[in-house]
Amino acid sequence: MRLAHATDIHWFARPRLGQLAFKRVLGTANLYLRGRRHSFSRSVQRQLVQHIRAIAPDAVMITGDLTAQALPAEFEMARDDLKPMLDALPTFVVPGNHDVYTAATQRQRAMQQWFEPWMGLQDSGLARIDVGRLTLLGLDPNRATWLAASGRIPSAQLSALSKTLHDPELADQAVVLALHYPVVDRRGTLYDNAAHGLLNASELVSVLEDSPHRPQLIACGHVHHGFRSELRLSDGTSIPVCNCGSSGQAHQPDRRRAAAMAVYELRPDGSVGYERFVHDGTAFAPEPGGPWATGR
Repeated sequence: MRLAHATDIHWFARPRLGQLAFKRVLGTANLYLRGRRHSFSRSVQRQLVQHIRAIAPDAVMITGDLTAQALPAEFEMARDDLKPMLDALPTFVVPGNHDVYTAATQRQRAMQQWFEPWMGLQDSGLARIDVGRLTLLGLDPNRATWLAASGRIPSAQLSALSKTLHDPELADQAVVLALHYPVVDRRGTLYDNAAHGLLNASELVSVLEDSPHRPQLIACGHVHHGFRSELRLSDGTSIPVCNCGSSGQAHQPDRRRAAAMAVYELRPDGSVGYERFVHDGTAFAPEPGGPWATGR
């Protein structure tokens, strides 16, 4: 099974005056006064969709931050640009912290309004879709905060994940766990810092430690420079943790920034093969030096 991974695409639009909640005031200043809006490109975002369709994976996974500030106009742009891919390929979407940017957005379940058919949501909050022998599971640790960009997985989702990973039916499945926040950083250290991390990452690790059918791969985003790392477990085994890097990034070679996406080959023996494509200013191309070699 070949699984394409994109994340942190960040379609953005200028908010109207009535949409400027406190956090959006700060976010808009960051986008327009500090120039962060130039870090993302609508042209690259559309080329991402074309590229994924061209390589024709068995399934596609997007690990959040489709938007910049969870504005309706941003969700509309995201769905319009993604529609050719959504219509053509099995796609799994989990939200990021920017997709639940304000308390009102979270209450209104804005992400579901635009992307529910591709989210696989269950009553517990755990998400799941199955594509042949591939099972994609999704967690939603995202929450609206004033300043921090940290997340926390609700206990109901952790319980549901544990129950699912004990299901004997998963024994013959290739299981991938998707969430926006990294569980570990590029060095394999728990990514649980108060400002930007997954606050209860250790609780997720405990669930995985106790599960007979562990994921073959954990896919994430949130950190715009991609990385491949390992979640090392107490029994001596490990689970690959992959962040493909921001997939909507404008080509900025002077800042060592470029859009990237990855393809994972989930093999029957439990191993994983990796491809990574980085935008070279014209199109997405195989990463020079191999997957994650450039540090972008």
